[in-house]
Amino acid sequence: MKIELSAWQSKVWEDEHRFKVINVGRRGGKTMVVSLKMVDFCVRTPNVKAWYIAPTYKQAKQIVWEMLITAIPKSIINKRNETELTIHLKNGSRIELKGADNPDSLRGVGIDLCIFDEVAFFQRWDETWKILRPTLADTKANCWFISTPNGLNHFKHLSDNYIPEHDSKIFKDEDHVYFHFTTYDNPYIPLDEIEAMKIEMNEDSFAQEILGEFRKMVGLVYKNFQRSVHMVDIPFQRFDSNWTYTRALDFGFAHKSALGYFAISPDQKEMYLYDGLYQEGMTEQDIANICTVKDAGKVITNPVADSAQPMNIEQLKRFGVHFNPVKKGADSVVHGINKVAELLKIRQDTGKPTLMFNKNLPWIADEFEKYRWLERKIDGAVKEVPYKKDDDAMDCISYFARSYMIKAEKKKKSRRLPLLYSVMRGFRN
Repeated sequence: MKIELSAWQSKVWEDEHRFKVINVGRRGGKTMVVSLKMVDFCVRTPNVKAWYIAPTYKQAKQIVWEMLITAIPKSIINKRNETELTIHLKNGSRIELKGADNPDSLRGVGIDLCIFDEVAFFQRWDETWKILRPTLADTKANCWFISTPNGLNHFKHLSDNYIPEHDSKIFKDEDHVYFHFTTYDNPYIPLDEIEAMKIEMNEDSFAQEILGEFRKMVGLVYKNFQRSVHMVDIPFQRFDSNWTYTRALDFGFAHKSALGYFAISPDQKEMYLYDGLYQEGMTEQDIANICTVKDAGKVITNPVADSAQPMNIEQLKRFGVHFNPVKKGADSVVHGINKVAELLKIRQDTGKPTLMFNKNLPWIADEFEKYRWLERKIDGAVKEVPYKKDDDAMDCISYFARSYMIKAEKKKKSRRLPLLYSVMRGFRN
């Protein structure tokens, strides 16, 4: 069996420590290497069991299932079950995908290889590890903890336990090893793409997501927001049928409902939140009436609202106003913050931010200037989360950034798929 690995993947693969804590920047190739490891282990060794555990069951399927199906030759598969996410090989070995969203479901089964992917994003890590650790004892199974950092949480503590002193190869525990690689270490990601992300992302986000640094997100969430730069006179005279129009909504009643109308230039280098609503006590009928007036004369594309409020979205539909529920995933708040931060950065080609706001809507600037990180204890772990007060406009803008950027990301991924599968085709009997 032939396996093609990058330099960092080979280093991790060949290391003989039983427990490996692996810190890798986004798009660094971590999911690829764990997929190949499970396949290689189960193909070479009959009657063994490998578990892949993601933060949630849904993520386990989304992240790695297709990679595994592509990597394993059909001739050696006995059966596979896409509902249970299991692959049985003809040699008696099997690969099972699991989610840590229900730790109790992970009890009582012996494992020969255990891969924890995106460890930093597990919501109930301590509980999960206490349940899984005994299942590794009988077989003395190897275990990988692999992730990109997510603040200073349990993944940081795992990493701290196994960092070598003075950059030597001598560890306090001879069974454990720590690795750290960045997105730059993936030779299949073009350097200009990484440099573009460096320009688009704020300093803390780039350091954490791309460089794999553990950053404490203290103080203001959007440190690069400036009224003098981001609050502008809207160039309504340039808006025409070539521009794209959409709206985003964060529901409220006891607190503010925040409705934002966005115009996007044909080259997508300029986006303006040009009109909106920010008011308490708004019913769905009130919001529908306002949308009907503000929609007039425009084609509204992919309007989005909080998916946690399906009944409100349905009620608006009955009043003739349509919103799609914004797609959310694990750590969707942080994901949305990163997307907004990218749009706030000054572009090199225009000298302006991509996303700007009507200076006649001061409530937008007010929220940007008091939106801060706080430390909270969640499920026994200290996590940094945005202060959930007076953040309705922030949520509205985040919904827009996430729904808009999804389309751009899908295009980028589609261009990379041939490269991904060319690497996977390196797997041969």
